[in-house]
Amino acid sequence: MNTYTLQLKLVHGFSNPIRYGILMALKTGEQNVSALVDAVDASQSAVSQHLSCLRECGLIEKRIDGKYCYYRLTSPKISQLLDLLNDAIGDFHWDEADNVVCHHHMA
Repeated sequence: MNTYTLQLKLVHGFSNPIRYGILMALKTGEQNVSALVDAVDASQSAVSQHLSCLRECGLIEKRIDGKYCYYRLTSPKISQLLDLLNDAIGDFHWDEADNVVCHHHMA
């Protein structure tokens, strides 16, 4: 795969609110599915689907301990990217009252 394709694969992991929430929750360390369901306030089936996507993209990995599955970030750079995104928000001078949704691509 070329660099552009790999970059798109990385960005894809960040591009959904549930996946983004999972990544943010995993910044604090390894968590099981129940904790992630609570963290992102989504159904277990939705979280499981997004966990599969994040694993396929290579952003998280799974560890099985008995009957429980635990997930963690595959690289500390993912946490750094999340922090960088948060820091970059200030550069756009968005007001909380502003609607920053792209009406062409996000409903």
